[in-house]
Amino acid sequence: MIREATAADRDAILDLRARCFGDVDPEKRDPRFWQWEFDRARCFVAEDGGRLVSHIGLVPVTYASDGQRLRGAIAVDAMTSPDARGKGWFSRVVKEAMESTRDDYDIATAYQIRDAVLGAMLRGGWAVAEKVPVLVRPAGIRLSRKRDQAVRELTRDDIDWMSRIAATPGFHMARTADFLAWRFFDNPHWKYRVTASGDGYLVARRTKLKGFDTYAIVDAAGDTRRLVADAIDEAKALRCTLVAALVSRQHPLFLRLLRRGFIPGPHRFRLLVHPRPRRAAVTWADTDHL
Repeated sequence: MIREATAADRDAILDLRARCFGDVDPEKRDPRFWQWEFDRARCFVAEDGGRLVSHIGLVPVTYASDGQRLRGAIAVDAMTSPDARGKGWFSRVVKEAMESTRDDYDIATAYQIRDAVLGAMLRGGWAVAEKVPVLVRPAGIRLSRKRDQAVRELTRDDIDWMSRIAATPGFHMARTADFLAWRFFDNPHWKYRVTASGDGYLVARRTKLKGFDTYAIVDAAGDTRRLVADAIDEAKALRCTLVAALVSRQHPLFLRLLRRGFIPGPHRFRLLVHPRPRRAAVTWADTDHL
C-alpha cells in the first residue's frame, strides 16, 4: 500500500532509516531531529504487511527567481528497506508523492548521490539540472595574506541582517529569516559557527566526511573574502584534515574558493528538479546533508 504518512508513523520511519543507513548520520534517528526536519513536511511511504518499506519526504521551502517567490520543496530521506529493493516500491512512492503535491509546490529539488534512487526519480518526472561538486582543500596550509577586517560571530538576533545580505539575483532557495533560524539555529544536533565580516556571512561546522575530519563551509553570502580565509584558519586551528564546500558554479562562492586553493573532489551531487530542469546557486544549506 502507498499512502501519505502521518506523525504516528514517526517511529516506523526512524526504524526504516536504521535498516537503510545503519550508523550513517545516527543523529537523524533522534525523534527531535525528525521533528525539526519534518514538522511541516509531507511524507509518503510504502507499507507491506504492516511494515514500512519505502519513504520520501518533501520539506516545504521558498525559492527566489528574478524577484519572484516560488512555493518549493526539497525531497529528502529517499529510502527503501534492503529486503524490499528491486520490487518497484520506491518508484510508486515517488509517483504518489508528486501527484499528491502537484498543487502545493511550484518547484521541488533533490540532491541525489546514490545511484540506486536515480531511475525512480527520473520515472517520477524529475530531471537532472546539473552535477554540483564538493570542493576540497587541505586544512593544514594557512593563508598568508594580511587581513585587516574583523570577524565577528553571529547569533539568532542577526537573522534579519543575514536575510538582507542573502538577497541575491538568480534562482536559489530563499534565505528568509524563518529559513535561517530553522536551518542554522534550531537544529537539536548540528551546531554551526556563523561569522560575519563587512557585508558578508559564512556558516560552517566541523564534521566527518568520508572518514575525514572536515571543516565544512555550509553556506555563505555577500563579501566572503575575509570569511573564507578565516574558515581556513579555523580549520587549521582545529587540526582538521580538510576544508570542504558543496557549491554550484552559479554561486559567487565557487570562484572565490577556487582562488583560495580549493579543487573539485571526486564526489558530485546531482541536482534534480521537478517539474523542469533548472540550474541554481546551491550550497550545502540547500540540502539536509550537514
